[in-house]
Amino acid sequence: MNMNVIFEKTRELGEAIKASEEYTHMKEIEARALKNEDAALTMGKYLEAKGELEQILQTEHPDAARMAELSNQMEEMQQRLQMIDDIIQLNQAREGFTNLINQVNSVLRFIVTGEMDTEEAEGGCSGSCASCGGGCNVQH
Repeated sequence: MNMNVIFEKTRELGEAIKASEEYTHMKEIEARALKNEDAALTMGKYLEAKGELEQILQTEHPDAARMAELSNQMEEMQQRLQMIDDIIQLNQAREGFTNLINQVNSVLRFIVTGEMDTEEAEGGCSGSCASCGGGCNVQH
């Protein structure tokens, strides 16, 4: 089989992933989260503090007190973000999409090598439908 066939099949897999419920749901939630003013403001403050902290770290004599203050500000902004419903839903949607990608990778690895990583087998698709909790819809 030549590389063009492999790349074509890879493109088809990519298109199937983009058409998946997990991907489309994640994109919808991302769009909504981007429109959330509270989330945008909080993220902006977080990124400002992070940028300043990075600049301080590049100086010859970093100001430890200012670094601690910025670190606290960043932590506070992260906590605020985790309380915004759109961000909570975005994190859940991203986790769902990551799980899909992990399952796809596990199935590919199993098909190519016949083996599964122990860590992935515990939380993902084992390649065997006999022990499956469902969700991967793999045709063996």
